[in-house]
Amino acid sequence: MSDKKETAPDGKQAFEENPFNPENRRPEDIVRLFYTFDVPIIPVVSKRGILIGVLKKEDLVSELSDIERVEKMKIDDFVTRVAKKLTLDELLPFGSIKEFVVINIFGDIQGKWSRLQLFTASETPERSGASADREADIQKEEQILEWMIYLILEHIPRALYAVNTNGKTIFYNSHFEDLYRKHLKKDVDVAFVEESIKDPDKNELISGKKSDELMFFNRDLKIHYEKIPLMSKRKKVGFLLYCTPDADDRAASPIPGIDIKSKSLDHITDAVERIVLVDLLKEKKDLAAVAKSLKISEKSLGHKMKKHGIKWKKEE
Repeated sequence: MSDKKETAPDGKQAFEENPFNPENRRPEDIVRLFYTFDVPIIPVVSKRGILIGVLKKEDLVSELSDIERVEKMKIDDFVTRVAKKLTLDELLPFGSIKEFVVINIFGDIQGKWSRLQLFTASETPERSGASADREADIQKEEQILEWMIYLILEHIPRALYAVNTNGKTIFYNSHFEDLYRKHLKKDVDVAFVEESIKDPDKNELISGKKSDELMFFNRDLKIHYEKIPLMSKRKKVGFLLYCTPDADDRAASPIPGIDIKSKSLDHITDAVERIVLVDLLKEKKDLAAVAKSLKISEKSLGHKMKKHGIKWKKEE
């Protein structure tokens, strides 16, 4: 299985594996960044560009000396543990450096900051330890959403499109691309889809088969879709559009055997994750092969199987 498919015309990438799995990055990868960019510190920021903390090379090396403990830590836990709040006075000795590479709590490079950006962020009043913790929690929750969406889009053979609460695209799958090309005779235009879905004049409400079913017909896209809220901690974080070419051409649920309406992200993620694990175990019939396919360790696989009550006995 390849790491990812070709880049789509809109610049997004359709992945064949979980691109958000923290197992794909290790603490030692962070150390390499210090040497690659030749910097003594690396700021850690949230997706909203808020400073969470600063990694110092000596702190990172010191933490890595406890090999047994580090091996048990997830990359986001490792980064948030080592990243520290530094005052402007503590950052001034690094003022000779004009530019700093910045990463998120998962070790992904988020771009570069000038020294002025870093100094300003360190002095922002809201940059307390509590606010940094909140930013880390928000980022982890967003990562859970993306992982859940990834699981659904890549494993369910239906045309699906996911947006956040602002109507911005998170992902869409190949079945949606096929449906889009069939009706519009061109590749998916994300901006066009987002504007069309937001416009109430282009989305006609259609009575569903059930009283709680909200079905729509989009005149631009020429598709019927069910708009399913994605909930996390009783808060709406996005929508999953379950698309069909015909109002009557739909199954009871986008995920066979799982009613995702009004369910939390954790519930949906667990349900889909269990389906994926069971299917892979049936297909591979070998724990090492399943772990390799999911890009996780056999130990992590064992924890997931135990979590979902999956019992497995190697065939003789």
